[in-house]
Amino acid sequence: MRRTVLVLAIPVIAGILGLPHGALACTCAQPASVQEGLKQADAVFLGLVERFELKGSGRLATFRVHTVWKGPEASRVRVSTGGGDGDCGYHFIVGVTYLVFARQGAWNTLQTNICTRTKQASGEAVDDLKALGPGTPVT
Repeated sequence: MRRTVLVLAIPVIAGILGLPHGALACTCAQPASVQEGLKQADAVFLGLVERFELKGSGRLATFRVHTVWKGPEASRVRVSTGGGDGDCGYHFIVGVTYLVFARQGAWNTLQTNICTRTKQASGEAVDDLKALGPGTPVT
């Protein structure tokens, strides 16, 4: 009986003390349709990643924007994302073009993550780009 109580008490105490007892994981809901993603986003654009850097506990991507469907029609846009470790951060690659679906976050910054329809433009986003139509070119 004492052994059973001790075995049951250890996980409870570990949880109270905040000891690690499992890895954090990102969990996303069913992906929205392209049109629903467009409605939910504050900005949707096609852009080339020029810079991807650590910023606090997250990361910040700087894009050279080619086409806009929603949001600011600026030639350069900065988008924050998580740093990884279960926070759903998107790992952008410098020199690659992405279709980005972003929401307005704190301090008037755009934010995205792997739970949005953000994807590499070549291959993964081809159907989304067709569904969105031509958009507005940014010069």
